[in-house]
Amino acid sequence: MKKIHFIRKPISVASSNDKAFTLIEVLIAFSIFSTIIFFMAPIFNILLNQKSTKMELQGMEWEVFCSQIKKEIATVSRAEVISGRLILTKGTDTIQYEKYGSYLRRRVNSTGNETILQNVSVYSLSIVNNGVKIIVVDLWGKEYSVTAYSYLKWNTSP
Repeated sequence: MKKIHFIRKPISVASSNDKAFTLIEVLIAFSIFSTIIFFMAPIFNILLNQKSTKMELQGMEWEVFCSQIKKEIATVSRAEVISGRLILTKGTDTIQYEKYGSYLRRRVNSTGNETILQNVSVYSLSIVNNGVKIIVVDLWGKEYSVTAYSYLKWNTSP
């Protein structure tokens, strides 16, 4: 009878075929993960505070609108409010301010489409003593108001 001999290989703790992480690899992976987390926190903060940012921009946009409308109304010879539109006469030009969707737009001689104020929910126009009062409510419910006066005496008869 023949004897069968089993050859035992010595077991080594670290062989060249093992796929284990070294300390350097772990540190590199941790630094990449930390960098990603570091940049994610401000991104979430920006996304969550987007409404307040839009409201701040709306206030700044309102200030620009007020400056432009005051400058324009100061030099017009006539102003009327007809069917919710502000119609200004300046020389031979007719300038219209009207709501278009959620925008207020400006048109000269019924052409063009210049957006002058965004995110408008409700607006009101009225003629006051040689001036125009404009009240606007934005999409977030905040109300803005401005009164612009003319340097010239308006001809109120049509």
